[in-house]
Amino acid sequence: MNPGVLQKVKKLVQEVKVVYVATANKKGVPHIAASEGMAFLNEDQIVFRAWFCLKTVQNLGENPKLTLAVLDPKTQEGYQLTGEIDRIEKGAMLDGFAPGKEKRGLPQAEHQLFIRIQEISELTSGPHSDEFLR
Repeated sequence: MNPGVLQKVKKLVQEVKVVYVATANKKGVPHIAASEGMAFLNEDQIVFRAWFCLKTVQNLGENPKLTLAVLDPKTQEGYQLTGEIDRIEKGAMLDGFAPGKEKRGLPQAEHQLFIRIQEISELTSGPHSDEFLR
């Protein structure tokens, strides 16, 4: 992995905090989530500790491939990281009370996603190449 690109990705994640997580189920139906809590374990592995919705976790159980996107809202430039789940660990679980959510019956569970990065490419709203930067 290109250390310079990796440092830029790390810096952007620290600045903007929110990372978008795109998954798909075994039929290819996409789902996207937005969350904070991404950290780098090493040059090709990420751990993402967050309160992911059930659809994200279910999709990763059926299809381990995912894409992470981080974008600077000011410059409209960022990065897309494609990868695959190494493992998912369940963390804390709420007792069923989440203001505004309990009436919809959504369980609240924290998960840690251990992700192996395969490729990094630029992400921007303007003209760009889809070439990988690794």
